[in-house]
Amino acid sequence: MYDTHIFLDFEMNPIPREYKEARALARSEIIEIGAVKLDADYRLVDRYSKYVKPDYAPIHKRITELTGITDRDVADAKPFAPAMAEFAEWIGEGRGRIYSWSRSDQSQLYNESWLKESELPWQLEQRWIDFQAVYTRLIGLSRSNPLSLQNALGAAEYRFAGEAHRAVQDAENSASLLILVKEGRLAEQAKIVMEAMRPKQDHSFALDSAAADKLREYLARTGGQG
Repeated sequence: MYDTHIFLDFEMNPIPREYKEARALARSEIIEIGAVKLDADYRLVDRYSKYVKPDYAPIHKRITELTGITDRDVADAKPFAPAMAEFAEWIGEGRGRIYSWSRSDQSQLYNESWLKESELPWQLEQRWIDFQAVYTRLIGLSRSNPLSLQNALGAAEYRFAGEAHRAVQDAENSASLLILVKEGRLAEQAKIVMEAMRPKQDHSFALDSAAADKLREYLARTGGQG
């Protein structure tokens, strides 16, 4: 039994190419932590959102366009080590699991801790679950065709009215899928998701409008609208 289930997501900023030694360890720096906390019964009990100040470069224009995060946002934020310590305090004591959509966030965290010679708090060394891999397997797809988070939900905007590509919103989107699985709704959801995903010739997946409407209705019926 786990006391808490933490779904997290990081937004990142690239380290410039001139820092070759740094880029050998980590290509990016975390600039935002987003997370949601579920209790032992998989009920959402708290949300977490904090900026992290990068060491190597200002926020890249492309990242600002994608996330809306600017240099002003991170100017007074804590750097990596104290930011992670503060995040660990929010996670709290007790036995927990950490979930992310793919292994990229876990790899980023470990690589950046090596780069910045910062020991991670024990809360971030607990068991990690790649929920993208788990969900893809449960839904009946092969590892060669993993679902994106948007496709798994039918598009993130169906779940939230807020901005896309923000850490806490992505974390809560992912957590909503875990809640559906734990509530025993996977079979119905799988049928609708699989109908919504039609293979294209390039072996990627697309969401047609009719199927998107069906998935939107399903999410609304199961509490997916917030």
